[in-house]
Amino acid sequence: MTDPLDQPSWLNIINIENVYSAEKQRRAFTFFTMIIIAVLLITVLVVLNYKDYDPILSVVMILADITLLSCAAYFIKTNKLTTVALIVMSIICLLCLALAYTGGKENTALYWLMFYPIVAFSTLGFRLGFVVVSILLLLTSTLLFGPDVGQVDYKQAEKIRFTFAFVLVFLFTLIGEFFRNKSHLAIAQMTLLQKQDAHTDQLTGLANRRFVTNHFLPLAKSRPEQYLPVGVLLVDLDHFKTINDTYGHGVGDQVLIEFSKILENQLRSSDIKVRYGGEEFMIILPQLGLIAAHKVAEKLCHYVQHHPVIFTEQTIDITCSIGVAQVNTIQEFNEAVKMADDHLYEAKDSGRNRVVSSFKKDNNEA
Repeated sequence: MTDPLDQPSWLNIINIENVYSAEKQRRAFTFFTMIIIAVLLITVLVVLNYKDYDPILSVVMILADITLLSCAAYFIKTNKLTTVALIVMSIICLLCLALAYTGGKENTALYWLMFYPIVAFSTLGFRLGFVVVSILLLLTSTLLFGPDVGQVDYKQAEKIRFTFAFVLVFLFTLIGEFFRNKSHLAIAQMTLLQKQDAHTDQLTGLANRRFVTNHFLPLAKSRPEQYLPVGVLLVDLDHFKTINDTYGHGVGDQVLIEFSKILENQLRSSDIKVRYGGEEFMIILPQLGLIAAHKVAEKLCHYVQHHPVIFTEQTIDITCSIGVAQVNTIQEFNEAVKMADDHLYEAKDSGRNRVVSSFKKDNNEA
């Protein structure tokens, strides 16, 4: 598996939000189901048993109802699932402690605590779920087996049975969530690797054309301040067909690989290098306007001309032609690519091994 520190930076743009959003939807569904059941159950219990309950317990349950509904409304407004779920589970933890302290109706309150581990792990995940369930177990055990602070008196056998039963539910829920989480991470990693592979040119290791459409453009559209303006370079290796015909396609492939290495070494790590098709490459230069992009292109063109590709038995001189354009809004991207392509053909028609852009043409006309 490739170390994230060693992989090209453009691979970090590829996301698997669909995998994580499915997990978030599962947790959100569990969260809302829990709130609906909890609110209905608490309301029914208070209405039916308020005469039998300790007044403190009735007040706590009513406050819990109000807080649960407020948390649901807050989540709908902010979409902060983990924060809201942690608040809700903390409130339910306090409610469980109040139940254990007062005993509920006929000292049956302990039974209601059994659901807590299942809901906690389902809504908070493995780590936070483990923390809040452990806290509830510790505090409940203190109430049951600790000093008398006014809590209801349970029979010794009942306290032991409850504790063992709760620990078993805790343990098996913990094991289930651990392996579910492990499977989810493995699936997410596998999905990410498959996506990265699908958007990587297999010969050169650069991004492919699909990457630009599926990942770069949506990201740049959502975060224009991080990318615009964008300089677009379309680069074509001159006389590449002659190289293939003279030395064979194996050598031609090696030329493409070596040229890709030049792009990686001579350009910024934030610049996106794309094998656009055959011997044509696209270079995306975030936060560079036309003038700066033209200078980058001229520097690259000069470097390629003076650094031949060297193999075991031969040295192959290569040059490239480059068309340059500027993207001001992502909606203009295809138009800018078309303009860069037109400039590329002008560069090839006017002798190759040169850079053409609107900036250069304007200067020439002046």
